Amino acid sequence: MKKALSISKLKGFVKNHFYVLILLVIVLVFFSGILSSSKILDNVHYINDMTFQSENIKKYLHENGSFPLWTPYFYAGHPFIAIPEYYIFDLNFLYILIFKNIFLSMNLAVISYFFLAGLGMYLLIYELLKKQNAAFIAAIIFMFNGLMHRFILSGHLNILESYALIPFVFLFVYKALHKKKWLLNSIFAALFLSLMIYAGGIIFFLYTGLIIGAYMAWNLVRGNFKKIIVKTMLVSTVIVVLLFGLSALKLLPVLEFTNISNRSAGVNYQEYLGNPIKLSNLWNHLINLSDDGTFSGAVGITSLVLLLFGLLSLRKKIVVFSALLLILSILLAAGTIISGFFYQLPGFGQMRHVERALVLFVFASSLIAAYGFNNLIFTIRKYKKNVKEGVIFSIVLVILVIELILLQTFPKSIEVVKPNDIPILNEISKDSSEFRIATYALSTPVGASGYNYYSQIGISAIKGGGGIWMSDYVQYLAIAQQLAPSKMFGILNGKYIISDREIDDSGLLLKEKFQGCKECPIWEAYGPYLYENNNFVPRAFIVNNAVLLLGDENDKRDFSYNLITENLEPLSTVLIQDKNSVSDYNIDELTNFNSLFLLGNFVTQNDIPKLQQYANKGGIILPNLFEGKNSITRQEIIEVLNSKSISKELELKEISINEFSINLDGEEGWLVLSERFANFPGWKATINGKELKIYKSDVVISAVFLQGEKGELTFKYYPDSFRKGKIITIATILILLIYGLYIIYSRIRKP
Repeated sequence: MKKALSISKLKGFVKNHFYVLILLVIVLVFFSGILSSSKILDNVHYINDMTFQSENIKKYLHENGSFPLWTPYFYAGHPFIAIPEYYIFDLNFLYILIFKNIFLSMNLAVISYFFLAGLGMYLLIYELLKKQNAAFIAAIIFMFNGLMHRFILSGHLNILESYALIPFVFLFVYKALHKKKWLLNSIFAALFLSLMIYAGGIIFFLYTGLIIGAYMAWNLVRGNFKKIIVKTMLVSTVIVVLLFGLSALKLLPVLEFTNISNRSAGVNYQEYLGNPIKLSNLWNHLINLSDDGTFSGAVGITSLVLLLFGLLSLRKKIVVFSALLLILSILLAAGTIISGFFYQLPGFGQMRHVERALVLFVFASSLIAAYGFNNLIFTIRKYKKNVKEGVIFSIVLVILVIELILLQTFPKSIEVVKPNDIPILNEISKDSSEFRIATYALSTPVGASGYNYYSQIGISAIKGGGGIWMSDYVQYLAIAQQLAPSKMFGILNGKYIISDREIDDSGLLLKEKFQGCKECPIWEAYGPYLYENNNFVPRAFIVNNAVLLLGDENDKRDFSYNLITENLEPLSTVLIQDKNSVSDYNIDELTNFNSLFLLGNFVTQNDIPKLQQYANKGGIILPNLFEGKNSITRQEIIEVLNSKSISKELELKEISINEFSINLDGEEGWLVLSERFANFPGWKATINGKELKIYKSDVVISAVFLQGEKGELTFKYYPDSFRKGKIITIATILILLIYGLYIIYSRIRKP
């Protein structure tokens, strides 16, 4: 009896969820090449960036235990969760927690989100039409189209993640506006939007916001305007407030970091436009799946037919809205005057490649095609009444599957390469000291330089990747690459330099030439030339000669580069770049510096007494205003930088990924750290409860002035943006939990 009941339940489940199960089977077949932990998508973004992100998450979950606010593994140390495109809480995170294998987790995440993309569209169309076959057709189109084949699957996982969540967001916004349980549906809409932010899917997050914002406005155009606008305002308010509250943990650090990064002023208009689609070539951009020479949102000829049939339902508001969304998508992606308008809107002016707006086209096409399938059935049965709906569905589905799936290239996989499989890295990994690697083989400061491999063996990279960075640091790397690789990479604790060619630099010693691999996705990490840097400096050391540069930021930076590339000895003298004017310092702080370099016209009459007092205490001022000089000679610079003091190396210990410490025993002078702490708000140095100031030094690293302190000096990264975000997010979750308990209690009490 029980067995029969179980079989009956199973049959009922399969019947009710048949199309969803078929979607899952299709996804598993489509991604059969990565159903293992030994292979990964043959895509440099997955091989490099996703591996790097996942390795950092793995260290947090299974090794370090500290929330990954910071990563020491690229850009010589850099904020981690503050990078907009980096995920923190998603299915990849969950799979790493469960399986502890980053490659298996990444593969499962790809498969899961691809399936969710179809499931979301299926549920949305079923909500609108209450027809499973039409919902299945729309899901197939949304999963298998030119945008997915050519862009999403060849990009970051975060792009797929945010794409997959678009239908869910729209579904719950639609239900919030049209159903009684508007509050609950608004909460779910905000939840899925916040998941986009945590997944690092900022690109499609903005377009999703555009979709739901436009739909809310469109929904106002109907009867009972007063009632509708009140509900719309309530729904939008709840979504915005909860979105901010749920995502503040990541959102606030992202905003803080963005404001000091290369994206602080947005991108220029040409970057924003990227490669707009051509209105004269819409067939290839929107329909023709066989053309691989253009950016594509193509949905295929079969989908086009369904689209045309869908336009027969223009009396339905949702179809009219979708048609208008199609037009908006094309005009936006084509770089028309509409694109110029959106460039002025918050968020859009910081994005690149407006052609990605074709995501709106794909979304709207899937929706209209579902209505088109319904109209196709009605039209055929109008003339051929005996034709069964199942037959029509089967024919359409077979044609769709052939065109959208079988005639397209399945995702390619590649064997996972471990760091020790690379000969040059296997050799470097034998060195147990603290150091960084500079990948000279990568000719640019930003790119897939091999930090995905370095992080797996616990070694930090000097270069990094991604679409957002610190401009001053990238400039430093560019100058280092061209003018003084050994010295400038050495300042960043760069002990080894990997190159694809011989380097003419007396500070570099060629250790060995290994086997290269030019055909490998990240060939730069293979060398084959391995150089050891004789100008490498320790991670932490004491110097007794400090030069303070005063002037505007450009003058200080340019002057610093001249000194670093020519005269500076990093192990004996440190250059300090802090506040701009003499008036910004008191005399006690000024006397911590051996000399002052006055750059530009920043000295006023009010500064003269303070400078005289500084000179009387033995400080050197260049140019020497009291001798009537107004310029600095090369000889004067050499004399100031010529320090005979011997640096003392100290051990910098890692307490956690966000915290480091040094044991002090009464050392005096300047503690120079080959770390980028001073470049980011949120780093604090404390000893015995006393906070010490962290100065920016040698353009990109840090320094702290010591006065004989004893004890453990700790450096901790805990930005105020994260602290506030954590409080807001926890409070929001608690409020939602209380609301959920109230709902449950109310249902229990209901007779």
